[in-house]
Amino acid sequence: MFDLIISNGIIIDGSGNKSYKSDIAIVNGKISKIDTKIDSPTKKVIDAKEAFISPGFIDIHTHSDISLYIDSRGLSKVKQGVTTDVTGNCGYSPFPLNKKARIDHQSNLNPIYGEEIDWDWSDLEEYRECLEKNGLGLNIAPLVGHSAVRGTVMGFEDRSASKDDIRKMSYLLEESMEQGAFGFSTGLTLPPSAYADTEEIVQLTSVLKQFDSRFYTSHIRAWAGFHKSGVEEAVNIGTKCQVPVQVSHMAINDPKHWGEANQVIKICENAVANGFDVSFDVYPYTASSSGFSQCFPFWSQSGGLDHLVKRLKDPIIRKKIKEDMLEEGLFRGWPWMWDKLVVASVNNSDLQDFEGMNFEQIGEKLKLSPIDAALELMFLDNARLRILFFYRTEHDMKCFLAHPLGMLGSDGLAIVSDGILGKGKPHPRSYGAHTRVLEKYVRDEKLLSLENAIYKMSGQISSRLGLKDRGLIKKDYWADICVFKFDNIHENATYEDPHQYSEGMDFVIVNGELVLEHGIPTGALSGKVLSA
Repeated sequence: MFDLIISNGIIIDGSGNKSYKSDIAIVNGKISKIDTKIDSPTKKVIDAKEAFISPGFIDIHTHSDISLYIDSRGLSKVKQGVTTDVTGNCGYSPFPLNKKARIDHQSNLNPIYGEEIDWDWSDLEEYRECLEKNGLGLNIAPLVGHSAVRGTVMGFEDRSASKDDIRKMSYLLEESMEQGAFGFSTGLTLPPSAYADTEEIVQLTSVLKQFDSRFYTSHIRAWAGFHKSGVEEAVNIGTKCQVPVQVSHMAINDPKHWGEANQVIKICENAVANGFDVSFDVYPYTASSSGFSQCFPFWSQSGGLDHLVKRLKDPIIRKKIKEDMLEEGLFRGWPWMWDKLVVASVNNSDLQDFEGMNFEQIGEKLKLSPIDAALELMFLDNARLRILFFYRTEHDMKCFLAHPLGMLGSDGLAIVSDGILGKGKPHPRSYGAHTRVLEKYVRDEKLLSLENAIYKMSGQISSRLGLKDRGLIKKDYWADICVFKFDNIHENATYEDPHQYSEGMDFVIVNGELVLEHGIPTGALSGKVLSA
């Protein structure tokens, strides 16, 4: 007897191949049979007439590390059909750590709710046990972050790594790989990862060579004029270490270089033509988002966020921070376009009225210049301020999204619309990235075929992760599956009102269990923390 049969549906198997009509039978969490007609006894039947059946989507770039511990359901992703989140990106991971560095780690991960809970783990294995004991609405495929490794060994100071530091970091990195991490991530505009030179990253990335299918992924040095050299650095690190490379959230943020997406893509194409494994991910919006702290001079961030707050409190040091910011520009050379910098969320509840406002508007309200308003708000919010950056173009984004080397990652989180995760006005990508691709760029604009879009959300990513039994509709693969009617897919989340779930997913299955039935969450927590 089967546990579940999905009948009368049109299968898009995640490989990029054409769709076909067939039934699917599931038993013990896995796809047991695929045939044109399955009449065997079963505990449950889903009639997928006029609907598509696809693999559950894999989000290659997320920051759901802590949000899924705060609330296991992850409904912002499940309602889009996402069944696996790749965590630990941009150098951020909640492991490894020791007691001495724990508070600084939690502070460093404040943009992804790191300070909202106590951490009851020190390494990936303990983290896995905590999350699975708590339950998960979807799977996690964890990466280990450079900032976590560096912060644990060296603290959060701006200094170069010694040979002994490299040895200790390599040990922690190797331990995380042995415990099942899928790869190593850096965040090279995000301290303390940003304090590393290329040679440090090369020495650490070389650890991955001894492990199968592990990859290096990087939030590149995205400073002004680095849209190409940052990608080149990532590619060179991978080629030196003979390790696959994933360039994170590919974009061109510097207005002086808008329209140059194809030049950036060419760097990746050339590497692939020379036999190297290089790809990238992109999310389908023209705004990015992060903690505002990374826009401050490096010296002012040394030691962590609490040290930045102390510097902002001192009028003389604040004046120096302001002067350096104006002289350097945003990210060392982008123009400060204050009307394109919007407050997404605040930590200090007294500042909630500023959420959704840009710094020109805030300056007018406070009777300050935009930069003075930004510095004052940052101080009042204990340097936890989160910002939306409207510094991208639709043209560049679509070039990256449509390219064969590009795959979809949201750069968002698995969250819910209530409780502490439902506060603020975060980027709508957490609620709508995958839905947006299907609705806007497949159905409405026909930038992608449906089969190609599903491939970019499933099979292509499972191949990058080295997953042998997920990401495709295939016999003996884990049953992570979506069932949906294409015309019903709709993104509701907006920048003004982001906490709105997507519509159109009828059924979502994680490891053989229904977590969404007729569009309604079942309460099942069948997700796992996967191992490479």
